[in-house]
Amino acid sequence: MKTYTVWLVRLLAVACIFAVGSVPMVYADAHEMGEEEMAEEEASGVSGWFRTDTDSLGTQIWVGASHSPSFLGGLSLDTDIYVVGTFGELDIGLGIPVVDSDSLSLSFLPMVGIGFDYAAANGPSSLIAPQLFTYLTAGSIYFESWIQGFFNSPFDYGDDSIYTRDFILYSLNDTIAIGPQIEVTIGLGDDGGLSSMVVGGRANVGYGENNTLGVFVGFETQKGDEETGITGRMTFVRMW
Repeated sequence: MKTYTVWLVRLLAVACIFAVGSVPMVYADAHEMGEEEMAEEEASGVSGWFRTDTDSLGTQIWVGASHSPSFLGGLSLDTDIYVVGTFGELDIGLGIPVVDSDSLSLSFLPMVGIGFDYAAANGPSSLIAPQLFTYLTAGSIYFESWIQGFFNSPFDYGDDSIYTRDFILYSLNDTIAIGPQIEVTIGLGDDGGLSSMVVGGRANVGYGENNTLGVFVGFETQKGDEETGITGRMTFVRMW
């Protein structure tokens, strides 16, 4: 009995020694795996964003991502979905960085999109193309431009139009940027022409790291007789 007890104590001691010795090895393996996963995530080069807008169209939800695989040679493959009511849109494009330095950044993003109104099972509802987005940062100055074509008539979904949104902001500090904004919609076809032109001011406010709240207040120059013409948009953007 005494011999059995002695051997049991020795076995327990050996087991404890191995257990204690294995802790640093397990920690090192886990730490190494964590570093590898972080390296793979960084190597994937994927950034994303979430956006919500509220304006004359209602409340809209956007989600997008930018993929930068090595075989594109510095370009990025950009995708997003846009949802408002029963309408959903899928866009795909190619990000083209022209200048990227500490003092100046300029990039273009041409895209094409297809839209579906899921209220009726009639297939596509709209071709959103061509699209061109321009982004410029120069010191405290930020400029953004949207140009979009909406072709609905081939799907009997409404009239065709061209839409543009342009604004330039000056950063007062790390939190607030302000500046003018203009939005123009031009109808196409026989009954086309200028259907909307909103001119006003915009303010972007930082809401913590990677969060931005945008407020646009403008005047609709093509307003109806019974309208004040005051309109605008509220925007929230989250990037990661």
